[in-house]
Amino acid sequence: MASTSSDGVRRSRSLGDTLVVGLTGSIGMGKSTVSKWLQEMQVPLDDADATVHRLYAPGGEAVLPLKEAFGSEILSQEGGVDRGALSKLVVGEANAERLKQLEAIVHPLVEASRDHFISKARRQGELLCVLDIPLLFEKKLEKHCDVVVVVSAPAEQQRTRVLARNDMTPEKFVAILSKQVPDADKRRKADHIVDTGLTMEETKAQVMAFVKECREKVTAERNRDQRLHGLFLAAALAAGAAVAFGLQRIK
Repeated sequence: MASTSSDGVRRSRSLGDTLVVGLTGSIGMGKSTVSKWLQEMQVPLDDADATVHRLYAPGGEAVLPLKEAFGSEILSQEGGVDRGALSKLVVGEANAERLKQLEAIVHPLVEASRDHFISKARRQGELLCVLDIPLLFEKKLEKHCDVVVVVSAPAEQQRTRVLARNDMTPEKFVAILSKQVPDADKRRKADHIVDTGLTMEETKAQVMAFVKECREKVTAERNRDQRLHGLFLAAALAAGAAVAFGLQRIK
């Protein structure tokens, strides 16, 4: 399945186990669109950004510990975390220690949610599940994946898409890119690349083909495991019968 392999050490996967796919891509590459298509294909998907939004929402698990760490001024009128207010306290070199404090609170909660998602997919016998993680390589999270998919496009198309956003400037775009692993490095580390520089139809066809390949791979593994189990069972029954026949002959 993979044309290249990640430098990260991957988790150990048993044949037939649910295939855990990591989905990532730099800003403006079209990852959100690919994520939407995967969900339309009934592929279970865990969105890291959505998890953080849930944790920050009123009643979310991160609200109380963040309030205790940074004060009530980070809370919104609704009782959730005001991301803008929190950002002012943790962004910038002068706030590096506060950022570490934030990550020490939020990251374990995100990880627990991700682990629960994977466990649920396994219990339900899913052929594959997807972890949508924008900073997968930056945070070295590829170790949780069996396969890493990178969504990519030519640099000029990426720039055009991003600068078309209402709140974006060339300076802000450059600043964001400086904090992300370069696209060339992501492509090198990827097991599979989705090229969104093509037409929408061509791009979606790539995603559909990838999902089909994953499903067929895991299905074949499970069928093989069932056949082997059947052979071992038959051999055990035959051996038991032979022993019983031998004992009968002795009598």
